[in-house]
Amino acid sequence: YQGCVKTPSQWEHICDSKCKGTRQSPVNIDTDKAIFDSSLTNFTFSNFSYPHSISHLVNTGHTVKCVLENNVVTVKGGGLRYEYASTELHFHWGNTTYPGSEHSVNQNRHLMEMHLVSLRKGLTVQNAVEDPEGIAVLGFFIDVGYSNNIKLKLTGTSDKETPEAWKNLTSHLVKITNISTNITMNRVVSISDLLNGVNLSKFYRYNGSLTTPTCDEAVVWTVFQEPISVKLPNCLVQDFILSMFLFSLFLNAEGFCNL
Repeated sequence: YQGCVKTPSQWEHICDSKCKGTRQSPVNIDTDKAIFDSSLTNFTFSNFSYPHSISHLVNTGHTVKCVLENNVVTVKGGGLRYEYASTELHFHWGNTTYPGSEHSVNQNRHLMEMHLVSLRKGLTVQNAVEDPEGIAVLGFFIDVGYSNNIKLKLTGTSDKETPEAWKNLTSHLVKITNISTNITMNRVVSISDLLNGVNLSKFYRYNGSLTTPTCDEAVVWTVFQEPISVKLPNCLVQDFILSMFLFSLFLNAEGFCNL
């Protein structure tokens, strides 16, 4: 946790911390214990395909945060009791030998995890962290692979397999390697394109918390079963992962408890 010398196991001692609560995140999802819930209907997303929903990128010191345009992207349905306005995307990552997703499924973790953070409409940030359903976070696992069949777009021709949104996003990361720096997103990146066709109808749901201090237990978590598959040309895979590493010397994945 940036600016804090305490490890996650010591976060409970931070002033005003809720990190010793009973519904802390992240968790390990045991699929054998997961219970089907018919109330978890399909989501309704607003402006997920809007190509300019990301306003700017910020290096927070422990992650890259994509700040969204105000009141553009919204989320409702999916068993949520309220409508939520999305405020940011951020990432948690590891490397090819130590996966960095925050959540795990049957003790297995993925290379990365992306979070879409949304506040309940009508609430301020302060009100939201004090409400058990004040924040809705959609969590997406990310697997990065390569394909020798994917060619770089050098001749003006497009390759349908090449995830342009991810290439556009990654191209901005090398410009904000210093903590607290930011850059305006001036290339086309929609949330829908980042999801790259992932199945949005299958997901896990639990009530949890923010994963960094003060660990407020105000989050309705949705963790999608199917990971986002980001396939890049072989020569770009290492550059993609390296770009993410430029933000920290250590993994920013947290510890987790069993669910």
